[in-house]
Amino acid sequence: MQEILALDAMISNGNFFEFLGVPSGSAPDVVRAAFRDASRKFHPDRYYGKNLGSYGPRLDRIFKRLVEANQTLTDPEKREAYLAANPFVRAAVRSVTGSNPVFKPEPKTELEESRDTERRDRLARHPYLAKVTKVQEFLGRAKQHIEKHEYSQAFTVLNNAAQVDPAHAEVKTLLVEVRKKADLSRSESSYQHALEALGRGDNDLAMQALRSAVNANPANHKAAFKAAVLFEKQAADPREATSFAQKAVEAAPTNVEYRMLLARLLMDAGMKAMAKRHFDEAARLNPDHPEVKKHGKRLWPF
Repeated sequence: MQEILALDAMISNGNFFEFLGVPSGSAPDVVRAAFRDASRKFHPDRYYGKNLGSYGPRLDRIFKRLVEANQTLTDPEKREAYLAANPFVRAAVRSVTGSNPVFKPEPKTELEESRDTERRDRLARHPYLAKVTKVQEFLGRAKQHIEKHEYSQAFTVLNNAAQVDPAHAEVKTLLVEVRKKADLSRSESSYQHALEALGRGDNDLAMQALRSAVNANPANHKAAFKAAVLFEKQAADPREATSFAQKAVEAAPTNVEYRMLLARLLMDAGMKAMAKRHFDEAARLNPDHPEVKKHGKRLWPF
């Protein structure tokens, strides 16, 4: 049980060699042998029907990590990509081998190729390995989309990965990050569409785009301010205009124009005390600002 706890604690460690218990830079045949030994010991099926308590999920995590480490370190492209993404592991390999650890496998005999093919086919049918392989495929595709800043596509692929393995830590982390980036990208895109619509004089389309921009990213103060200004010019719903102005102020509290707009809208709504507080703050931030001078004496002559 102590060995299970120790391995489970190592899962967050990026060194696949250490996780398999082999020296850094070990050849593929050494890696495969270590994987076979570890699989016999930690395969969840070995404990089928036993009440493992909290050790059950730990065994699942350990076996998935063993599979991932084996598949990565025995495949030339995956191994090199792993070392490139983990400079500390590469440095550890270099310190042992004394050279840049680019993996160049020895040619296999026809019998070895046949056995490898049979082993891959057998492993591919295993439910645990099939799930791990599928998630890794989704992760690879998602990361390609992220590199191209295609966050919506990455989010879709990661959702597919989450359906295969809802508990996968990297998938869950990337989903949160990509959702934020997708929202920011969508907000900025909607804001640009709104500016184009305003340039054509299409205020209705501009308002729809501005709403989308703020909904996707409430901190998009530029879009919130434009929406509030447009509402004010059209004498539309004062409550929605005030709501947009408030969002702009919350996102950029030191912007005097935002403060003055909110003060005017609150004044028009009859909330003079709240309006004056925002005007006073704008005047404190920049008493010489044209908006402060323009509206100050007219709204508050005292």
